[in-house]
Amino acid sequence: MKTNKIIILFFTVFCIYVIPLKADIIYFPSEYNALYNEKVALELELKTLKRQFSNEKAAFETRRKELESKIENLEDSLEAEKKNRAGEKSAYERRIAELEKVRDILKRTGSEKEKQLIDENKALQKKCKEESDRLRKELQDERESYIREIAELKKKYDSKISELESLISNLNSELAEIKKLSESQQKELDRMSAQANELEQQLSEEIERGEIRLKRLHEKIIINIDDRISFDSGSSSLKKDVMNALEKVANILSNYPENRIVIEGHTDNVPISTKKFRDNWQLSSERALAVLNFLLKNTKLDPVRFSAAGFGEYQPIVSNDTPENKALNRRVDIVVIPRLSRK
Repeated sequence: MKTNKIIILFFTVFCIYVIPLKADIIYFPSEYNALYNEKVALELELKTLKRQFSNEKAAFETRRKELESKIENLEDSLEAEKKNRAGEKSAYERRIAELEKVRDILKRTGSEKEKQLIDENKALQKKCKEESDRLRKELQDERESYIREIAELKKKYDSKISELESLISNLNSELAEIKKLSESQQKELDRMSAQANELEQQLSEEIERGEIRLKRLHEKIIINIDDRISFDSGSSSLKKDVMNALEKVANILSNYPENRIVIEGHTDNVPISTKKFRDNWQLSSERALAVLNFLLKNTKLDPVRFSAAGFGEYQPIVSNDTPENKALNRRVDIVVIPRLSRK
């Protein structure tokens, strides 16, 4: 993990401070860093869930042992109560035997006294049985209550544990997917860098003369064609000066058939109204189409991947407050959008 952070830090510093010094190329691997940060966050969440899973399971085991201990104590109490009742029964039987002896003695003296002793004996037996039955029922009910509580607790924790295991499994799958995406994203960044380097090399003369500016912004490579070599004022006809550069661009683009290409036309804020162009919208659109048509003369390029758009004066790169700035805003951008590594 530490090695990965060092590599990412070095790559970020290299992209921000070293590469921009050459030909206005700007590199921001923000998507890759975002994926890496998302991976780290998911790993932390997975670790937290695993710890929660362990704690929940330990709590369940502790509670289960407590309830089982209570059930064991209740069974011991029930057994002790049975022994006590057995002892009391023995005492009652002795008492009954004594009363029967007394009855035999009294039988000779009077039946009324005998009846009283028999009733007393029966009442004593009934009371003993009722008390024994009551205590036995109370102990049995309490035992069954604890058993039900254990069953409900087990069901609850089994459900919770199953839920956590499912979530952990999903997070593992997502982490694996993000790892694949991160690797794919890195390959895409490398591919974009190679493409930008090739464009810079092939267009080095035009870049040095300030006629073309090459920029890498987020997931795009922008080839900015200066107005001076591309069109005369108020015209949408390509000048010969730009055709050689456009042929170089077309040849390089043909080496990367996965790219999408958007041709963008832009103007300054000076209004235009002629027989051919009613406003800057139309002028910028016609200029974009002129560049598009020229590029597609290269039969290796697939028209399906190309599009054109006119933005008029509404997306300047600098304020239109000086003639120099207005010249910068009068431009055609060839925007290269490499294949996306993440859908």
